[in-house]
Amino acid sequence: MELKLLNSSALPNQHAPTEEQKLIKLLQEELRNYEKEVHEAKRLKSSHMNVELLKEKLLEEQGRRERAELELSKLQEIGARAHKLELELASCTALLSNIPDVSSYADIPQKIADLQKQALTYLNEVGEVTSRLKELEVALEYADLSKQQAEGEAALAKERAASATREVKRLELMLTAISEERDKLRKEHATESDQSGMEKTIRELESIIHELKELISHKDTELNIMNERLNLETRKVKSLEREGDQLRSQVALLESKLGHGDYSASSTKVLRMMNTLGVDNEAKQTIEVLQAELKKTKERLQAVEELKGQTDPGTVVDANIAEKLAQLKNQIATLEKREERYKAVFAERISVFRKACCSLFGYKIVMNDQQQSNGIPVTRFILQSVYAQSDDEKLEFDYESGSTNIVVNDYTSQQEIARQVDIYIRRTNSIPAFTANLTMESFNKRSIC
Repeated sequence: MELKLLNSSALPNQHAPTEEQKLIKLLQEELRNYEKEVHEAKRLKSSHMNVELLKEKLLEEQGRRERAELELSKLQEIGARAHKLELELASCTALLSNIPDVSSYADIPQKIADLQKQALTYLNEVGEVTSRLKELEVALEYADLSKQQAEGEAALAKERAASATREVKRLELMLTAISEERDKLRKEHATESDQSGMEKTIRELESIIHELKELISHKDTELNIMNERLNLETRKVKSLEREGDQLRSQVALLESKLGHGDYSASSTKVLRMMNTLGVDNEAKQTIEVLQAELKKTKERLQAVEELKGQTDPGTVVDANIAEKLAQLKNQIATLEKREERYKAVFAERISVFRKACCSLFGYKIVMNDQQQSNGIPVTRFILQSVYAQSDDEKLEFDYESGSTNIVVNDYTSQQEIARQVDIYIRRTNSIPAFTANLTMESFNKRSIC
């Protein structure tokens, strides 16, 4: 533009250079001012753009700072959690060091299985002690009953012996009196002529004396028998007293063991989880013993009643037969009540045992009897974990002649369960380890869900 103005100033109107030059200079000045304004405007525009850019950068930096502060708070929380986990790890490590036979986390399932075995052992020991205690109580009651019966028989024998002694003394006095009467008659009739009557009287008196001697001999024999029976009953009473004292001491010892849980390694039987119902067999055996004893007592009572019914009117029946019958009937009633009580006690103990197994080991156990295809009876145990997520998660085991085998079903046919069955049961032959590991996995799944 300046060049155009210069060129225009060089046009033919050169005769008036002064005004045009002034105009040109004025225009040039204005042009310079415009250029300065344009330059200033560009500078202002550039500054404004820089300010906007700085604002954006400032906002971005503020966002970064907020994110950094948030991440810093998260980092602090993570650090606190890491510290807490370190403390828990140290506590678990210290706990593992205090647990015998456990050096790593991999040993925990085996330790749990061992603890399950020990718990079953203790439960079995308590059941055996309780059963033995009940048997000793039954034997003690029977011994007390026998003692009372023997004491009654001994008292009766004493009375009969005393009666026989009195009878012997009476007969001896009678014999003495008759002998004196005979001697007196002999002296009185010594001078009489009727010798035949005197001899007849003497023979009668002698026969009476002979009969009295036989009666005295019989009474002496009966008295000796009574004394022997009395001595026998006395010895029997003393023997029963000693047996009762022994039974009481055994009961007290078993009650003390049952109270504080003594453990005998020599008499303890280790049970597997699939054979946890040994108490049933003991209960059945005890009930069978009681039933056999009850049957024998009933047979004795029936025999005594038949003997009583067949006795002739002239036959002398023992004086205490009614008492014996009453004692036998009372004994039968006592045994029947005891049998019912034992059935109730054993049913309650079995229920408590199953609930304890469920609480301690995490499995509900159902037992039923079945037959194989070849007709051999087996006992099937159905186990369901308390952490099972559906009713189909069941384990089935067949127990027969001391051998336990797992039954394949839809649940055990799953890939993961089948792999565990192969590892724990078929390879290592450890059903407790399999059930313990399955319990831990079910618990973890349920906790995560």
